[in-house]
Amino acid sequence: MSLAVPPAGDTYIPLLEAELLRWVGSGDSLLELACLDALFPPGKLLRPMLCMESAKAVGGTADQVLAFAAGIECLHVASLIHDDIIDQDPVRRGRASTAEQYGLAEALAAGDGLSMAGVAALLSSGPAERVLQAARVTIQALRRMCQGIMRETEIRGDLTCGVPTVLNVMQAKTAALTGAACQAGAILAGATPQQHQALRQYGEQLGMAFQIRDDLLPYTAEDQVTGKTATSDVANLQPTLPVLLAYEAADVADRNRLTTVFRGCTDPVTAHRDILAVLTRTGALTKATRMASSCSEHARSELAGLPHSTQLAELATAAADRQH
Repeated sequence: MSLAVPPAGDTYIPLLEAELLRWVGSGDSLLELACLDALFPPGKLLRPMLCMESAKAVGGTADQVLAFAAGIECLHVASLIHDDIIDQDPVRRGRASTAEQYGLAEALAAGDGLSMAGVAALLSSGPAERVLQAARVTIQALRRMCQGIMRETEIRGDLTCGVPTVLNVMQAKTAALTGAACQAGAILAGATPQQHQALRQYGEQLGMAFQIRDDLLPYTAEDQVTGKTATSDVANLQPTLPVLLAYEAADVADRNRLTTVFRGCTDPVTAHRDILAVLTRTGALTKATRMASSCSEHARSELAGLPHSTQLAELATAAADRQH
């Protein structure tokens, strides 16, 4: 099963697309063109969908948080542009990344431009007190994301960094903003503190499930399905969760195989093949899959007592089983 947007999401997509155009522009300048190229066609729109569904889960409406949701998407896509620069990835969503298509300097400017558009959208979203609280939650998550990105660069090539370290990176880089999108949507809709804290926990656990599956995709899905190259993490010597689980469980021979790969002396295609063999032998793929399912279950448990959370529950189920 793929991570599909819930049925209501079909009606959100045109609203979100129009709102993104309102804040980013229609392409009258190179900056707008590069920003629009990164935004469209859109990805899964997971974070803005979560923002709107979280508002609905506490009795609000999607319209209350539409601008804020679009702002979160701008900020998220800006981080992807910069992430591709850091990783030197030429492909994003099955086509040329912004840096590959427009150039490094232009991509940096587009990422900054999308960030500013995102902040402007956040601050236009409703009653000042609620907007301030929701924006504070989101900005704190973005700061955590930056910390996670920096920590991720620090552990490249280090198979001894340990599973807890990479889980902390995932929590900061992915789960924090996913949780903030949910919490902010609930805050803007007038949720009680207990409700918006529960939705933050839901979003963070959903984000962890999503990222664990993302780390598995290079070894379980085809490039044309994922929209990115399966060898990207290997080429960057990035020790992802499945690799570290395998390293912990491996015998001496398989640890040596992984160590050889992470010295950077093996071509990425061969390295990917060797890693897949070790992941299979050690049961790391199965263990990581179970961890994703556990996070998904935890996410669903946080929805207890929320009156309109069916779509959020479906998303949690889909996140653990996603194939792209």
